[in-house]
Amino acid sequence: MAEFVMRPVEPSERLDRHGRVVRADLYELEAADLAQFSGVMLGISADQRYLASHRATLENWVRSGGKLLVNGHPVVPFIAGLPQWRKLHFHGVDDIWLTALESHPVWEGIDRRDILLRTGVPGNHTFDDLLRIGVGGFYARSYMVGLPPEARSITGIGPGKLPVDVSYRLGAGEVIVHAGNDLLGFDTPGTSAAGWSDRVLSYLEGEAL
Repeated sequence: MAEFVMRPVEPSERLDRHGRVVRADLYELEAADLAQFSGVMLGISADQRYLASHRATLENWVRSGGKLLVNGHPVVPFIAGLPQWRKLHFHGVDDIWLTALESHPVWEGIDRRDILLRTGVPGNHTFDDLLRIGVGGFYARSYMVGLPPEARSITGIGPGKLPVDVSYRLGAGEVIVHAGNDLLGFDTPGTSAAGWSDRVLSYLEGEAL
């Protein structure tokens, strides 16, 4: 699978240490042979205007069966059906509380409390500890509107359970959108999210989970 990043990529960096992910500068997308990849990841800082200028390339690949993971705040419609980001007004943890909604293989078994709060304090912490010393909003502090009619809302935020993680079919492929920091950063040992990055990559690679 491929990950397009917002920086030049040295030859030594093009493969991750497990040989699973091919990294490339986003601005190489135009020349990339996407047909060799079953999955593509876009990070939170991706240049959405550039992506929109190459919408046909990306969209045709998804329609042919590719799986696209979009992290961040979509504001430019660079692919058909892409939901739009909206700012969330919040004052406490209840306003950014995460709730599991519809099922999806990537989030199977993930307790949303394990990705809700973070702390720089070393050691293992109970959820009650994190409620006292943790900081929320890293996973998400926004929501999405304009979902395609057939989209699945996977995770909701706040009392209204507004969509944060969504998935929808596009032709023979799938678009997965996470309105927050990159999903691979939430792989946390000792929690239900341990090994999550492997699960994400396996799904994008087309493996059965």
